[in-house]
Amino acid sequence: MLKQLAQVQIGYQPRGRIEPDPKGVCLIIQIKDLDDQCALRTEGFYRITPEGANHERYQVNRGDVLFLSRGNRNFATAVDVNLQKTIAAGYFFILKLTGAAVLPEYLAWYINSAPAQQFIQSVARRGTYMPIVPKSALEALEVDVPPIHTQQTIVELERLSKRERSLLQKLEERRGELIRAFCLEAAKQEIETQ
Repeated sequence: MLKQLAQVQIGYQPRGRIEPDPKGVCLIIQIKDLDDQCALRTEGFYRITPEGANHERYQVNRGDVLFLSRGNRNFATAVDVNLQKTIAAGYFFILKLTGAAVLPEYLAWYINSAPAQQFIQSVARRGTYMPIVPKSALEALEVDVPPIHTQQTIVELERLSKRERSLLQKLEERRGELIRAFCLEAAKQEIETQ
């Protein structure tokens, strides 16, 4: 079970809306800080001053896994960058690995896999506003843990697959630009020859 591999901590939950504070004491990770590949973008973090004195418990570090617990798309992402005084918003669970049996990137991949996602969708509470995955339900997720070398292979294959998807998307965009430019040039030449 997941709770045997990681401690699950709920992110920081302010009383009101999260507002940037240029003089804030820490940075906060929000949903806006993840790209369409679920990777962390560090350049847009808000600086805030959390309420209460114990905001260290929401601290996010390299090697943690963030899990989006609210909404229709519940995914995980491994934190693979060094962060200084950075916390996560309350709609994230912060998974802090408790041993060396599992790689953070593998755990994120596994949580995002079809079998794990089916389990997560089956345990999500459907409210009037948005579905929520309870902490206890996520902790009960059964995680297949192969040897580290197999985990590394899976992580590398997933990285290459994401890279391929990104390159194919760029290729499609360039092809579209080329076709549009060709069509515009053809239309212009037709008008000039009339």
